Amino acid sequence: MIQRKKISVSNIISLLIVGLLLLVVFKPGVKSYVIRALMVTGIFNPDTAQFATGTKKYANIPDLQFKNADGKLTSVGGFYTKVVFVNYWATWCPPCLAEMPAINDLYNKYKNNEHVAFIMVDVDSDLPRARAFMQKNGYNLPLYVQANPVPDSLMNGTIPTTLVFDKRGNLVFKHAGVADYGSRSFDVFIKNLASRN
Repeated sequence: MIQRKKISVSNIISLLIVGLLLLVVFKPGVKSYVIRALMVTGIFNPDTAQFATGTKKYANIPDLQFKNADGKLTSVGGFYTKVVFVNYWATWCPPCLAEMPAINDLYNKYKNNEHVAFIMVDVDSDLPRARAFMQKNGYNLPLYVQANPVPDSLMNGTIPTTLVFDKRGNLVFKHAGVADYGSRSFDVFIKNLASRN
């Protein structure tokens, strides 16, 4: 006689956990939602303290150049007198997708501020695909591709990577990996940079 196994609550929970882990591993969209949920806890808040106090500075940074969908070239130096937020990302990158809503909110807050500019750099250099992604998700961020080589000291291949330049073109913030750019501390950081001469 074959003995039937009883389905217990612990077996069901174990199966659900395994299923969730498989989804996180194999579905980038699910992984981005999990990361976004973790962002709410504050563990991904960018550390702006060392930059706000002036204790962290970068030297010898080349003028990064970017190209938009129309082929028009611009550079960080071209935004002189503006704080420039640069984010390297890709449509297939779960951490990039997780931080995108906060970046879009930050952009919407500052898009009419004459002292702040945003540059979203698609690392795949596929602007039609990036634009389709933005439209599908209701984002209105300005898209670019990199037009000149980026030093490894700025972008070592980790995405997302975010750089912030002050009004004089000095790199004042660098973060590799996911971060919550919708945090109050980052908003204050951008606001303070924008108000400086």
